[in-house]
Amino acid sequence: MAKTLKAPPRREVTKRRMARWQWERRRRRIIIAAGTAVITLVLAIIGYGVYATIIAPAGEQVTTVGDRVFSRADYADALRLCQLGFCPPSGDERENPILFLEMSELIRLGAAEANISVTDNEVTQAIRISIEEERGEPLTDEEFQEIYQQLDEDTIEVMATQLLQIKLGEDFLSRVPQSAEQVHVQAILVATEEEVQVVMGNLSEGEDFASLAEQYGDGDLGWLPRGIMSQEFDEFAFNSNIGNVSEPFFTNDGYYIVKVLDKEERALDEEVQKQLATSELSSWLAQERENKVERNPKYDRENPQYMKNLEELYEWALDQIS
Repeated sequence: MAKTLKAPPRREVTKRRMARWQWERRRRRIIIAAGTAVITLVLAIIGYGVYATIIAPAGEQVTTVGDRVFSRADYADALRLCQLGFCPPSGDERENPILFLEMSELIRLGAAEANISVTDNEVTQAIRISIEEERGEPLTDEEFQEIYQQLDEDTIEVMATQLLQIKLGEDFLSRVPQSAEQVHVQAILVATEEEVQVVMGNLSEGEDFASLAEQYGDGDLGWLPRGIMSQEFDEFAFNSNIGNVSEPFFTNDGYYIVKVLDKEERALDEEVQKQLATSELSSWLAQERENKVERNPKYDRENPQYMKNLEELYEWALDQIS
């Protein structure tokens, strides 16, 4: 008969051993918790560094138009478009992207308020015409589709905005009257106050105004409606009697001295109507910009640090698109 195996004697766990096990478990938990905390802290530091150096700068507000906020990232996108030739060449190349963002949004808002829109087909056809004009030859449908598929959304949006601007201009043109009060004027234009004194001295000595006007370049300006010349020019020309000669007044073009030859209601030719529409559109945009644009104070021209801040923004954006 086989012997029955006896179970090994059960070893009693002493209080001392139990305390040691509990201490080891606590020690392991402390080590794990400390390691987790260190890892979390390191990740937080790295995450903050990424946020502070990449995410936060990209999201900084540069300018706001209406309810739409444009960030540094938008500025970088606009700079890339400017480098491709989509921005009108005006002012400082570092500020052009901001102006481009502001004016594009004002056009979109103005078009929406006037119930003006463009269709996808109109945008596509405009892009095709632009490419064909640049190449100097027509494209097959297959060639155009291949090129079109490579265009990014920003480029397509720019073309849509340009079409909106054209339609907005046509809307302004439709509101220009067929005729208007006009003045026939002669004008002397000089660049400096010294030249003004010379001309005024010649006039006071009885020299002929028409001869001086021819001598100083502008001469007979023909018939002009309000809105073609500067506000200062119009104020004198339309509020003075025939034969009157103005005192010298300063405009962006220089110092003017003007003589009114005649006034009457006259038909506006097509070219003058276009000039008036363009002038009205420019004035409207300037007023809309005054009412709806709010720049980050860092990039406001009145800020003493404006140029320094603009240079920093420009360099940052160049790094993003290079």
